[in-house]
Amino acid sequence: MLRFQPTEPTAFRQHAVRYPMTPEERAFLERARVAALATVDAEGRPHVVPICFAVLAPAARSTRPEPANARGTGNGAPDDETDGIALVSAIDEKPKSTVDLQRVRNVRANPRVTVLVDRYREDWSRLAWLQGRGRARILESDASSHADAVSALKAKYDQYGHHELGDRPIVSIAIERTVSWGALTDE
Repeated sequence: MLRFQPTEPTAFRQHAVRYPMTPEERAFLERARVAALATVDAEGRPHVVPICFAVLAPAARSTRPEPANARGTGNGAPDDETDGIALVSAIDEKPKSTVDLQRVRNVRANPRVTVLVDRYREDWSRLAWLQGRGRARILESDASSHADAVSALKAKYDQYGHHELGDRPIVSIAIERTVSWGALTDE
């Protein structure tokens, strides 16, 4: 039988809802390989899918103005100049029946999303999770920030080296607040 017995009283602590992220939260997020993206459909039902993602710092995100005909704005989501970090996730070439996925339709209808990154270990003193709430938008290939997102994703995932992401939609999430718990710095 497994029992949870913290090794030190401060090993686990609930972080208050905050923005911006602490350095520990950001490092935990950057080390993670997958997350769960939660959106809401038109009838208010949650839709949760696993995603690969990359973190873009404000300085790494494009501040060039979008071309007048660029798609990727207009749903109430923050612009690239939003303070804080953004997560980006591609609608990639893994087998899918369409690029018009439920998550894409949901983001276009309601940009409020939640991302959850967790780390499970049999040693429960090493458990941790981070929840980021924010606003998402769909970056089409003509959005100026699309290239930054593709570069970040290809740098993180070797598998994307053989994927053509340049003409694929990207989900961009501006994180507005976070909640975290557990041993974030323990790998």
